[in-house]
Amino acid sequence: MRTVSTRKRLVILTACSVASGMVFSTRVWAQAAPAPVISPAPAAGTANPATPQAQTQSIQAIKVFYKKLLLKEKNVANAISVITPDQIKAVEHTGSIQSVLAQTPSVNEYQSGVGQKLPVITVRGVRASQLADTLDGVPINDLLYGGAGGFLTNNNGAPVTLGQINSSTIYPGIAPPDRAGFATVGGTIAYTTKIPSKERSAKIFGSYGSFDTYNYGFEINTGKLSKSPDAPRFLLRYNQGYSAGYQAGTNNQYEDLMASAIKPYDYGLSRLTATVIYNRDRGYDTNAPIPVPLMANNFYFNFPKSITYLRQNDKYLTAILGDRTYVNSHLILSAHVFFLRNSDVFTSHLNPNYVTFNPAFPYQTTFQVPYLAYLNIGPGQFYGNTIPNIFSYNPIATFGSYTAGEDSEKNFSINKTVGFTPRANIFLPHNVITIGGLFAKETSGGPGNASFIYGADPMPQILGYNSFGYPAGGLQRTVMSVYLQDKIDLLNDKLHIQPGITIQGVYSSNKVAFTTAGNSGTTLPGYKLKNFGRVAEPYIGVSYDLPHHMVAYASYGKGARFAPVGDYVNTTVGTIGTTKAPNPEIVHSYEAGLRYDTNKLYLNADIYYQKITSSFSFLVNYQTGQNVYDNIGSQQFRGEEASVKYNVNNHISVFGNFSHNQSTYLNSFFAQDTPFEGQYGFVFKGDPLAGAPNFFGNFGISYKDGPFDGRLSGHYTGQQFITADIPAAIAGVTSPAIDPQSTAIAPAGSPNVPLALATVPYYPSPQLNLAEKLSGFPPVQYFKLPGYLLMNLYLSYKYKVHFHDVKYIKISLNAQNLLGLKYYQHYFLAPAQIPTGGGGYATTPQYASAYQGPPRSITVGVSAKF
Repeated sequence: MRTVSTRKRLVILTACSVASGMVFSTRVWAQAAPAPVISPAPAAGTANPATPQAQTQSIQAIKVFYKKLLLKEKNVANAISVITPDQIKAVEHTGSIQSVLAQTPSVNEYQSGVGQKLPVITVRGVRASQLADTLDGVPINDLLYGGAGGFLTNNNGAPVTLGQINSSTIYPGIAPPDRAGFATVGGTIAYTTKIPSKERSAKIFGSYGSFDTYNYGFEINTGKLSKSPDAPRFLLRYNQGYSAGYQAGTNNQYEDLMASAIKPYDYGLSRLTATVIYNRDRGYDTNAPIPVPLMANNFYFNFPKSITYLRQNDKYLTAILGDRTYVNSHLILSAHVFFLRNSDVFTSHLNPNYVTFNPAFPYQTTFQVPYLAYLNIGPGQFYGNTIPNIFSYNPIATFGSYTAGEDSEKNFSINKTVGFTPRANIFLPHNVITIGGLFAKETSGGPGNASFIYGADPMPQILGYNSFGYPAGGLQRTVMSVYLQDKIDLLNDKLHIQPGITIQGVYSSNKVAFTTAGNSGTTLPGYKLKNFGRVAEPYIGVSYDLPHHMVAYASYGKGARFAPVGDYVNTTVGTIGTTKAPNPEIVHSYEAGLRYDTNKLYLNADIYYQKITSSFSFLVNYQTGQNVYDNIGSQQFRGEEASVKYNVNNHISVFGNFSHNQSTYLNSFFAQDTPFEGQYGFVFKGDPLAGAPNFFGNFGISYKDGPFDGRLSGHYTGQQFITADIPAAIAGVTSPAIDPQSTAIAPAGSPNVPLALATVPYYPSPQLNLAEKLSGFPPVQYFKLPGYLLMNLYLSYKYKVHFHDVKYIKISLNAQNLLGLKYYQHYFLAPAQIPTGGGGYATTPQYASAYQGPPRSITVGVSAKF
């Protein structure tokens, strides 16, 4: 047994809170409790007379006290937002881990279904693929790609769901090194899982609501298995559900399983933790934005499965083993070992009767089928000649036309990540030093990864026949990252300085099974392209405690996102590509603010500026096999944010936040130009980013009194610019060229690379107007997607019962979009290009396509606790 003085115990408790990865935001309040009575420390050189039990009780009392103090930490140097358990339960039955974040400033989120269905999110205008995600301190974002991955890439479901998290914290911009995660140029979203409680309990729960949506499950907490401070405790939670969806043909089924354990040791000063999560989500999704003219009679129209469908079957396995060891009063060591496995089966299908242009039905129903990207891939054509020993399928001979023979696709993908995150917290009289790192590797490819093309679903899955993707290739990325940070308290603990630096080293490789010589039909040997990149990311935060509960703060941080590994391609004879890996995207983030924090009132106001340089730019021409990837883009994000919470009394609280954002392109380049990354084209200097609303607002009132709990809230999303798919001649980019030596994208007038479409921002642009006049096209009509206001209501009541071991029964009512507003979440204009069947395309008249926002939904939940 270790004996420690009272002063050392205070240090230990602070250390334990920091080392465990707890995140305490200034947006969370706790009533201050009086300090526990602690026996004086024994004199130096004498034994501590306290018994182990008494000492443990004293330590636990200090833990409770210091946890409450840390909840009111006022001197954090960043604008941070925390989602609490109360906010999670208000949307748990119909939302996602991303949708709940929309209750915080500067967050825009939408999705195409109920629950964890294809979420799209931006923070201060920065999209999900540019953000970092962590779970209990370990990265869960895609190391190969970035963020949660691209559009329709293994994101029907998630590694963790709303029912499995205890809280989530958003660090917009750049967070301190120990909380930043990996590969972010716009912010970090940190989730924490539920942990086993110290008290034994069991709960069964279920709900039923709109769109035939229901779920049921159970949660078991063993509590401490003995009175010992080192007694283990366990948690087991299972949940499954179903929703028919608010659009026809988007039914979805999911299962969530989580097991968690905590084993304290050393009289509770240290502990082992283990968490295993297995989630599965399978169902149908909208495979493209819906043509607005088809919504005239049914606003929530979706193409029936008899015409087209997209089906995903996603599985997520997450295992995290952690240790936190108290060494002495100056040192805490902690570490996590983790393993992630995400698998996806992606199936798309289009009725052959809708594959060619029909003037009576001039709409593109999907862009998820092979013929749209590759045209004829059978014998005698580009791909058929190139890989005859790998792809021998003849779509014309089998189904009569290449469009009918290439109307279905099935993709299998498996990603695996293994990693280690060590950390040491060193506690000195006036500062706390943190040293840590991330060492991880993610792989994709090999056995279990393949793509198949056919004219029907179900389809044969035969390597060497209709296997378009080749499993012998593969992607991998190894991350080696270390950081050092300090938190220094000066001037009688009024001035707080937090400098830090992260050194990232990233090794990436792309193993290509074969390559081609242009469209000559010559197969060339495969290759493995390797790249090692490194970048230093400094950070500094400063805060000063002013009189009258005021705190001024400011911070600067640099972040980097490494290029998707799939962008690493080689140049061979006749093939356009790049011989080098694109450099990382870089952000420089600045913010400053003023905060007022008391038990009664909380106020915060901040301003920020974020500039991304070396933005990824790419151009792909599927018809010729030509592609290029480079770093030539630049963007800026700036704005203001404000938050308030006022506790009227012990029962009533009012709250709200407001944010304004301006997101702008600083130069012209080819880019993915919408947050959901389903469109790409040419963007112009000086124009705002599409899909990034200028204004956001949240407001509401909560009421708690004994067994009753209620919350009424509103969420406003402001206007946002849309994009348009227009003929390339309008955009003035019909003749971009690719220089194989420099990989730069040359201006118009250079040797031609044919483009079918160019996606450009749809708002007044001098360059676009000039191009219209030169091309003889009339000016287009500009407008923004209108803003919208959603009202949500949550009510619950706990009935105490006296029946066997039942403690209470809880009834809840959850109403989303209470006013029944019809609105669009994503909107763009497109003249669809549909194959004519003879190797050409027909361009239909311009029309709008959109994702509809969810209608009013009402869910009733019931749970019983034992």
